[in-house]
Amino acid sequence: MPGVLAWRCPLAWTVVLLSGSAFPQGDADSLLAAQRRLTETSKLLKKAQAEFQQQQSRVREAEAQLSKSQQRVTDDKARLDQARKSLDQAQATQQAAQREYDGANATIQRLYRERQPPSTTKP
Repeated sequence: MPGVLAWRCPLAWTVVLLSGSAFPQGDADSLLAAQRRLTETSKLLKKAQAEFQQQQSRVREAEAQLSKSQQRVTDDKARLDQARKSLDQAQATQQAAQREYDGANATIQRLYRERQPPSTTKP
């Protein structure tokens, strides 16, 4: 049997297990059970790794989708800002045209009043 130091070192433990010198022959079933557990655990590990990869892929896809959505929001904000500037310009143009219209209308009314003969009052 190996010394106490061998039980503390995992590599030494593995070597002892593989050599079969750690247990008497009656413990061969324990070794077989451990190998079965290792096989089952290996299968579970592979499943877990596949699930991890799948979830990583889903996260990457979601991040890409988020990035695209953020870009669309940025583009929409830029279009909104441009539309507001255009609206402000159109409003300024409309107000200037309204002032011109009001001025022209006032001039026409003044000229019309000036051309009217003075009103005569009847006694």
